[in-house]
Amino acid sequence: MNFSPVDWIIMIVYLSITVYVGIWVKRYVQNLSGYIVAGRKIKASLGIASFTATELGTVTFVYFGELGYVTGFSSFIIGILALIAYTTVGKTGFIIEKLREYGMMTIPQFYELRYNKNVRIVGGLILFIGGVLNMGIFLKFDGIFLSEVMGFGPQALGFIMTLMLIVVMSYTILGGMFSVVITDFMQYVVLSFAMLATTIIVLLEVDLTTISDAVTAGLGDGGVNPLVNDRFGWSFIIWILVTNVAAAALWQPGTSKALASKSPEVAKKVFWVTGLTFAGRAMIPMFWGVAAFAYFGSGQDSASAMPMLLGELVPVGLLGLLVAGLLAASMSTYSSYVLAWSSVLTLDVISKFKKGGFDEKRTIRITQFISGLIGIFLLVFGLWYQIPETAFQYIFITGTMYTAGALGTVSAGLYWKKANNIGAMCALLLGALVPACFLVLENYADVLPSWMSFVTDVNVAGFLSFILAALGMIFGSLLTQKSNPAKIIKEEEVQYV
Repeated sequence: MNFSPVDWIIMIVYLSITVYVGIWVKRYVQNLSGYIVAGRKIKASLGIASFTATELGTVTFVYFGELGYVTGFSSFIIGILALIAYTTVGKTGFIIEKLREYGMMTIPQFYELRYNKNVRIVGGLILFIGGVLNMGIFLKFDGIFLSEVMGFGPQALGFIMTLMLIVVMSYTILGGMFSVVITDFMQYVVLSFAMLATTIIVLLEVDLTTISDAVTAGLGDGGVNPLVNDRFGWSFIIWILVTNVAAAALWQPGTSKALASKSPEVAKKVFWVTGLTFAGRAMIPMFWGVAAFAYFGSGQDSASAMPMLLGELVPVGLLGLLVAGLLAASMSTYSSYVLAWSSVLTLDVISKFKKGGFDEKRTIRITQFISGLIGIFLLVFGLWYQIPETAFQYIFITGTMYTAGALGTVSAGLYWKKANNIGAMCALLLGALVPACFLVLENYADVLPSWMSFVTDVNVAGFLSFILAALGMIFGSLLTQKSNPAKIIKEEEVQYV
């Protein structure tokens, strides 16, 4: 076992403090706005820390580490694309500024404001399904990381997954967004230190010359140049760039940080400053994965190689702090994601079938119940589902199921006067179609006719979904202008907060 008594003490004490603080802040949740968007009181520094911690869970380290292990330095292009996308959205305020100005709590809430109730229900359902599927592998990959880095082996996977789920759901359900943002700041500080120290340790044990020689010998030009790597190429780069722009502006767990900000100006600052950290968020675990390739060679399980490296090289004390920081960061990630998906299903789907909706107390109770159901799904799905290719591809194609249609629907709704409800429906449905087909058909690639092979190419499927969504919005709107004139947002419909 890699974990010493000192590591156990550090991890247990830190996690106990995190859970206590998360549950303690429940007293500040006074209404629905407080539960879902923290009362819109988040200032820039706390928003930046919270946003970074939300998108820096253990699963992030595992799938980026896996990508570094199988593709070498070529994977670094992903960090660069994320930096470009998030800083651009932050500097320009693309989408997020207007959504915060309009006082939205969820993205589909805008669909009803700009289009109609049916668009909100369909959009909310697609967001919920795509979002829950997207995080379906989180628990499993967190379990893989912990079982390997702590030295338990794969036999402890189910137990670790269950224990993590119980801890995470306890303060997510009780505290809402207040729990998330307060504990996120703790994670941000601890994890930043642990990542820096761990990287130094890895470099001392596996120097850059050794790593470079191993990548050149084992992966060739594809280990350095993403354009010639079989997993990447131009279609991948364009798809990931567009997806990152869409995710930066519209991925509910991240966008909720903008919606919870004190003002539209603070929301923009949170995004562009956080964007500067996103290159490191990707490239540091990728570097650990590349180092694992140099240290172990190509014979290891791709998802387990990086955690195994850390378990062997990181010294007593620092290993406990790193694991504690990653576990706590995972708790933040789960909290933000589960809260986002449960609030979308409650506010944008279920509530729409009751005239006048539910009162705030009932809405919070329904959101908490759905959060619990999502937790059970994560455990069952994580143990059962076999991830295709790499986890990174799965994460991005399930995200595209929602973001492709949402990008066309929201951007056109904000910046194109002719966008109507038919165009919005076409964009949402067509954007989800190809990713959904990929998830179903990729296991049957060998028996599909040749003309359908594009559906099982994750890069083509992801890129095509954005094109279809855009075409659906444009032609759906233009061809139905007379029968379905575009709705103009009225001043009295907007809640400026």
